[in-house]
Amino acid sequence: MIWRPYNGKNFSLGELLGRARCSHRLTRLFACTNVRMMMLGLVAVLSVFAPQSALALEPIAITGAKDVIDISERGAFYEGRGDRLQVETAAGRDGIAGRMSVRARQAGSNPRWVVFALKNTTNETIEQWLTAQRYSLNGSKFFNPDLDKGRIGAVTPSVGFAPERVSSDNTDIFSLSVEAGATVTFVVELSGNTYPRLSLWQVEAFEKKRRNGHLFNGILLGITGIMAILLSALFAANHKAMFPAGALVIWIGLAYISAEFGFLQKLFNLSTDGNAIYRAATEAAFATSLVSFLYIFLSLRLWHAWVRLFFISWILAQGALVLLAFVDAPLASSLARLSFGAIGAIGGLFILYLALRGQSRALSLMPTWLLFLVWLFGMGVTIQGLLSGDMVVTAMNAGLVLLLALFGFTVTQFAFSGLDHVGTMPTDRFYFNGQAIEGAGACVWYWDARHDTIEIGKEVEEALGLSWGTLSGSFSNWLDYLHPTDRERFSLMLLGVKERNGGPVSIDFRMRRSDGTYLWYALKAHTDDWVKARTLTCVGLLHDITGSKRAQERLVHDAVHDSLTGLPNQEIFADRLAIAVMRVQQERAAPPAVLFIDLDRFKNINARFGMGVGDTMLLTVARRLARYIRPQDALARVGGDQFAILLFAETSPHQVTQLAERIRKALRGPIKIAGEEVILTS
Repeated sequence: MIWRPYNGKNFSLGELLGRARCSHRLTRLFACTNVRMMMLGLVAVLSVFAPQSALALEPIAITGAKDVIDISERGAFYEGRGDRLQVETAAGRDGIAGRMSVRARQAGSNPRWVVFALKNTTNETIEQWLTAQRYSLNGSKFFNPDLDKGRIGAVTPSVGFAPERVSSDNTDIFSLSVEAGATVTFVVELSGNTYPRLSLWQVEAFEKKRRNGHLFNGILLGITGIMAILLSALFAANHKAMFPAGALVIWIGLAYISAEFGFLQKLFNLSTDGNAIYRAATEAAFATSLVSFLYIFLSLRLWHAWVRLFFISWILAQGALVLLAFVDAPLASSLARLSFGAIGAIGGLFILYLALRGQSRALSLMPTWLLFLVWLFGMGVTIQGLLSGDMVVTAMNAGLVLLLALFGFTVTQFAFSGLDHVGTMPTDRFYFNGQAIEGAGACVWYWDARHDTIEIGKEVEEALGLSWGTLSGSFSNWLDYLHPTDRERFSLMLLGVKERNGGPVSIDFRMRRSDGTYLWYALKAHTDDWVKARTLTCVGLLHDITGSKRAQERLVHDAVHDSLTGLPNQEIFADRLAIAVMRVQQERAAPPAVLFIDLDRFKNINARFGMGVGDTMLLTVARRLARYIRPQDALARVGGDQFAILLFAETSPHQVTQLAERIRKALRGPIKIAGEEVILTS
C-alpha cells in the first residue's frame, strides 16, 4: 500500500509504523491506547484509498474572455491505473479539497485519464465546450497511423450533472457548465491509446471557427472539382491519354480532400471505422494515380520493355493497396504513405533525365514536380508531428489543391497544340520517334550480349498470337520461335557482331505463329558505339514484311511461270533444256527427248465461245498432259496454244512414240462446253 501525504513523499504502511516505533515522541504518544487506536484507524483509512489516488492540479481560472484554453498543457495525465481512478479535487471556496472516484465505462479496460479543474471567477454560470479532434494529419505517423477514432469516452465532474455530448462529425465535444464562483474538477476517460489534444472553447468561438473552416474547405473543394471537370471535358475535344490520366489524379485528389474535410462522412453517414477505410483507400489511390500519370504523360511506354514492365508492375502494386485498405486500413495507409517518397524520387529522376534529353513534356512538368517534392517534405514533418498547429494542416491541404491545379495547368497546355513544345525548345524527338515507329508498324528490338537476352515489343507477340512477354527473355527461347532454316543464320549473324565488337544488323527471317504458320520479319539494328564489349547491346526496329515477301514471291513465280495454268513458261523450259544438253555434252549422259504439242484451230474456239471458255479448255489440256509426265520430267506452256514436254525417263524412240500417241488420244477426249462436246486435236 502507498500513502501520498501533502508533502509529496511516499510511504508504505510498514514504513509509517516503523517510523512511529523509532520516533521518541511517537513512542510516548503511542503509550496512550486511545491515541494509538486513532492513529492506526487513520492510517487504515488512508491505505484503503491510496492505491489509485492522484492529486488534482491547480484549477484553471475561466472568465469567458478567452476563446480557447489548451487543456493538454494544464491537465494531469494518468495511465496504467486500471478501470478505477481516485483523485483529490481542487479546493473549493472554503479551501477544502475533496476526493472523487471514477470507474471506467468498461471493466478491465485500463483506459488513459486526463484530470483538470476549472474555477469560475465570475458572477455568472459559464458554459464551454471540451473538444478533441478525432483525426488530425499532424502527428498521425507513418507506421500504423491513427486514421479516425473516438477520443473522449466520458467526462465526469466532481459536482453537478454529467456533461452532455454534442453531436459532431469529426470532433468529440462535451458541454461543460461551471456555476458562478464554483470550482469543478473534471476526470476525462480517453478512448484511444494516445493522448489527444484537448481544448476548452467558448461556444460562439468554436462555432465561428467551424463555419470559417467549412467555408475554406468548400472553396478548396470547388477549385479541385472545376479542374477535374475541365480535364475530363478536354478529353472529349482532344483524345490524348494524358487528359484522362491528369483528370484521374485530380478526381482522386478531390476524394482525398473530401475525406480530410469529412465531406463524404456527412454525405454517406460513415462511421469512424468506415471513414478510416475511406481515408486509407484514397491515399493509396492517389499514389496509384500519380504513377499512372507519370507513365502516360512522359510516354514511357515507348521506352525499353523493362521500363514498361517496371511501371505496369508498380501501378498494379499500388492498386493492390486500395483493396488492402478494406482489409487492414492502417497497414494500407502506412505502405501508401511510404510509397509517396519513392514516387517523388523515382519520378523526379525520370523527369530530370528526359528534360536533359529535350523532352518538352518533362520540361513542362519540372516546376510542378519540384512543388510536389516540397509538399511531400512538408507532409512528412507534419505526419511525424515535427510541426504542430491547425495552420500547418490547413497549409498542407491548400498546398495539395495548388499542386493539383498545377497538374491540371501542365496538362491543359497540350490540349490544342499540334506539337508538344515549350517556348523555343526543339520538337519532342521522343514523342515523334515513337509516333513514327507506331505508324510504320514496327517495334523496338533489344539484345543484351552480356546476358544473352532479347526484349521485344508486344506488337510482334500480338501478331503471332502469343501471350505478352513470351518472346522477351533468353536468346535460346527466342530461337525456338524462328523457322528451323533461319535459326543458324540468325545465330551466326549475332556471333559475328560479338566477334567484331559491334556493327550493323540486317536480316530477314520467319517466326512461327501460334497456329503453326509463319510470318516474315525484317530486322535492322545497330550496336551502341560507346558500350564496351562485355556490355555489348544492340537496338533496332523489327517490322512485318510478310506482305512484301509474298508479293515478291508472286512476282518471281509469275516471271517464270504461266499465269493461267501455273506451268513453267518458255524461258524456264529453254533453261532446263540447255542444262540437259550441257549434261549430255559434259557427262555423256543419255540425251533427253522433247515433245512439242500444238493444238489445232484453237483460235476458232476462242472466237466461237469466248476467251473465258478458251482459258478453261487450256486448263483442261494442262491437267491431261500432267498425267503423263514423271517427277523428273518437265511440262511447260511455251505459247498461246502450244505445250512442250522434256523427257528424261523415256529416251528410246519407240517409248517416245508410244507416249506421244497416248497424249494425242488423251487430248482428243471430248470436252463439254455450253451443252456441246468439243474435240481437240493436236
